[in-house]
Amino acid sequence: MTWRVIARRDWRLLLDARLPKIALVGLIAVVSIAAYVYPVIGTEPITTSRFGAFVSGWLEGVLPAIGVLFGYGAIAREHESGALRLALSMPHGRSTLVLGRFVGRAGVLAAAIVVGMVIAGALVVYPLGTLHPLRFLALVLLTVAHGATWVGIGVAASALVTTNRQALVLAVVALFVLVIVWDAVTAGAEAGIVAAGITDGPIRTVVQVGAQLDPGSAFETLVTALAVSDQSAGAWYDGPALALPVLIGWLFGPLSVAILRFKWRDLA
Repeated sequence: MTWRVIARRDWRLLLDARLPKIALVGLIAVVSIAAYVYPVIGTEPITTSRFGAFVSGWLEGVLPAIGVLFGYGAIAREHESGALRLALSMPHGRSTLVLGRFVGRAGVLAAAIVVGMVIAGALVVYPLGTLHPLRFLALVLLTVAHGATWVGIGVAASALVTTNRQALVLAVVALFVLVIVWDAVTAGAEAGIVAAGITDGPIRTVVQVGAQLDPGSAFETLVTALAVSDQSAGAWYDGPALALPVLIGWLFGPLSVAILRFKWRDLA
């Protein structure tokens, strides 16, 4: 059995559950509302590029929670119920199981993102907006990658522990640290060094680089650089040179660690 078969089965199981469907509808609604509001309160010109800057903050708020919701029960729920041993008795390895669960769940979220973005693009363009197709495609792809990052963090949490509750707690802690604590700590450090009169130098650079190392900041930087404007940032750490490897690292890093840990873990 390949990871594709596992992904298709997980896709169907996820869509049969009520809570994921509510989350998907909510995501599409949030993106659509943002697209409806943007032409009303936004400044001219109304374009899909400028919509990327408007909606990125909305997406940073909802995608992490939905991604974690989709991912945290991928492995731990079956481990707790005892069904995991039956799943692993099939002709596939542990890494194939984890990868298939991730792809299936990330695929469901990606499909919802595409649907929401298509609706949003139509709302922004009609009747007086302007479509920038390549930048809008970049926005869609970056949003899919950001959503998949959080699904991967949820699946990683699920593969690292033995019960569904532990997976939920671990995933929520990761969500809290990366979305709330990280920004608060780096903003506090930045304010502290400015108050101390340090306006330049290696200490300031370290703090500013640290502020760009969470998934949300990397996503926002890439949206600004690739989907909104061609203007380059003032420093290397404010542009794609840092943000792209950071987002790729968060997309594959936690999942890779979890696969290695799960592959050699005693499931007794």
